[in-house]
Amino acid sequence: MAEIIQEIDRQGWEIGLHPSWYSFDDADELKRQKESLEKALGHEVVSVRQHYLHYDIRVTPAVHAAAGFKYDSTLGFNDNVGFRFGTCYPWHLYDLKTEKELPIKEMSLIIQDSAMLSPTKGMRLDENTAFQYIVQITNAVEKVGGILTLLWHPNNIIKPEWWRLYLRTLEYLKKKNALFGSVKEIGQWWKRLIKDE
Repeated sequence: MAEIIQEIDRQGWEIGLHPSWYSFDDADELKRQKESLEKALGHEVVSVRQHYLHYDIRVTPAVHAAAGFKYDSTLGFNDNVGFRFGTCYPWHLYDLKTEKELPIKEMSLIIQDSAMLSPTKGMRLDENTAFQYIVQITNAVEKVGGILTLLWHPNNIIKPEWWRLYLRTLEYLKKKNALFGSVKEIGQWWKRLIKDE
């Protein structure tokens, strides 16, 4: 597995941590998983998205900050698409216990494949209806100069309808001259854009 991860990294793709279900409130466990991935990669891991979006806004941001992450992209829907926190702009997470801003930037998840296309849960859409949602959300993000985050699970590319929608989405975004990047790349770009410290 380490060799596969290293090859993906060598090809220029960002490797972020997709931690276990029970790590959302356990800083020690999250640090252990992050360090294990960093050891395999030979460099720092700065991005995280919790497994199955398992998250508690009261504790998880502080856990992520304690583990040393700079970017999170967990806060979205498992069964819907859209702006869970009402925005498509990155924002600093907040520690509700200490009432302080944290050094971790949230790039909320906006569109997820399984939320739209799963036949047993969520929106249960067909390909064309899902694409209409993608167009509508993309237009809303474009109007305000925001960031559109996509989550497409690699295990779903064997499903023809899911793969076609993915390719169709990328082609649509390319025609709109969208800037593509990983969570880390977009986070760094956004920081430069707004001169955020």
